[in-house]
Amino acid sequence: MPTTQITHETIADIPLLMHILHDQLEYDKLLDQIDPPHGNWQGLSLGKTMVTWLTHILSEGNHYMSHVQDWVAQSSHLWTGLWGQAVRPLDVSDDRLAEVARRLSLSEVWEPLEQKITQRMVRVYALATEQVRLDTTTAKVYGGSDVSVLFQRGHSKDHRPDLRQLKVMLAALDPLGVLVGADVVPGNTADDGLYVLMIASLRSTLPAKGLLYIGDCKMGALATRAYVVRTGNSYLTPLAQVGGLPEQLDKWVDDAVRGKVHLQPILYVDGKTRLGEAYEHHRQVTTTTDTETLKWNERVLIVRSTAYAKAAVKSLHQRLAQAQTELNALTPPRGRGQRQFTDEAELQAAVEATLKRYDVTGLLTVELQRETECRAVRAYRQTPARSAERHRYVVKVKENRVQLRKLEPRLGWRVYVTNAPARKLPLKQAILAYRDEWLVERNCARLKGRALSLAPLWVRRDDHALGLTRLLTLAARVLALAEYQVRRTLTQDDRTLVGLYPGQPTRATAQPTTERLLQAFKTVSLTLVQKGAQIFYLLTPLSDLQRTILHDLGCPSKLYQSWFPKSWKPLRI
Repeated sequence: MPTTQITHETIADIPLLMHILHDQLEYDKLLDQIDPPHGNWQGLSLGKTMVTWLTHILSEGNHYMSHVQDWVAQSSHLWTGLWGQAVRPLDVSDDRLAEVARRLSLSEVWEPLEQKITQRMVRVYALATEQVRLDTTTAKVYGGSDVSVLFQRGHSKDHRPDLRQLKVMLAALDPLGVLVGADVVPGNTADDGLYVLMIASLRSTLPAKGLLYIGDCKMGALATRAYVVRTGNSYLTPLAQVGGLPEQLDKWVDDAVRGKVHLQPILYVDGKTRLGEAYEHHRQVTTTTDTETLKWNERVLIVRSTAYAKAAVKSLHQRLAQAQTELNALTPPRGRGQRQFTDEAELQAAVEATLKRYDVTGLLTVELQRETECRAVRAYRQTPARSAERHRYVVKVKENRVQLRKLEPRLGWRVYVTNAPARKLPLKQAILAYRDEWLVERNCARLKGRALSLAPLWVRRDDHALGLTRLLTLAARVLALAEYQVRRTLTQDDRTLVGLYPGQPTRATAQPTTERLLQAFKTVSLTLVQKGAQIFYLLTPLSDLQRTILHDLGCPSKLYQSWFPKSWKPLRI
């Protein structure tokens, strides 16, 4: 009598992720075309190994190499069916995954792979290629050595200057924020020079001309702006408060406050919420490079953000309150252990140092009053009775309200520059475009957050760290693309998704995240009953929410059964 063997495997979101990675984006095929496997290579190819690892990263939120082998072994039938070939746990051993990371660290492999992936992504998802956002982030490393080139100490965005780090320059495409470029450099590299390198790299992947590059103030370097102009593109960036800009900004703000210019109100896309006010003027910029002298017209946007101004005013009053408290504490009432100032010059120096430290000079009126205390001294032996005087200085502080009323309208202003013509990028649109800088910053948060966990890195070798970081940027693309696809479908159909939030079964959203979409499939599992040569299967029925998500992602409705071998039969209960 044949024995009965029952096997239980977790399916979760694996078929969904494989559909995106393998069927839609073809990560494995592209890598195998660029870097064909060696003739002696057995088992899963390099590309398939990479996609299996990416699936583990996205499903489990874990990029550790040592965890993938056991994870694949727990779902051997699933992986064999998905890849259409026998899959051994050793195919994804940590040695194999380390080889994937090493190959991705090679420029001759990574550069054409990134280019082909980006081009296919743009084509498959019909993405607009008009605006690109640039930003950098750092990832701290627990390890490294003095011989390491990549792991260096520098300005840490993780607020851990004691640790070595690497730096990543990211480029994201509007409006969905999906990555189209990533460059990993040593942790002590300055940001300024990375923008030109990234733009030069993107010109071989995206249209070479006609793009708008958006970045923070470090992109505002004159050399970077000149390069963008010379390549036939446009830029939008704030200017750093260095050099002669503070004096220029004071004049531009003065013109706005005195009513010498017309301020245009900036409204949110709803047409109601006031974001601020702004005006612009034009100037000609000239710079000389090694080969030529460039001249171009630049629009200077002087912008006052309502939120930024409120925060600046709030900060000012907090500094005023702190300064007043500290000034009053300079001259406490007489008492044991209370220091008293008897020299006016010494107290004046302490007052000026406090005002300077809190940057409130001229905003507080400080008066130094001399107090004299007379006390009677009794006679003692041959010394007759007398009166003794003690002097001290007391601080009296009050706000200079006249100066405060003049200063507050001058807070919250910032300068942006662009060479895009007004017909292509009107003033309001330019300001709204920069407000979406969170799109690229969200990729930084995902890379370093729970989803991908780039920071901290626990690898010791530079090539492993470089390859792993590049691999995680490929995973970040999947998170952004799936999110964009579902949100676009929900917007087109004018509906929402309900049931994504645990404990809130009726909560609806039209802006779901990929992380929550994947979490909705964690309950899907497969039970196999083997009787002799026959195999019967029982798959967890998909819920209405799960079927809706598959539809919104453009996946086949039978995706979770499509990989079953034809010899399997459904189990009747």
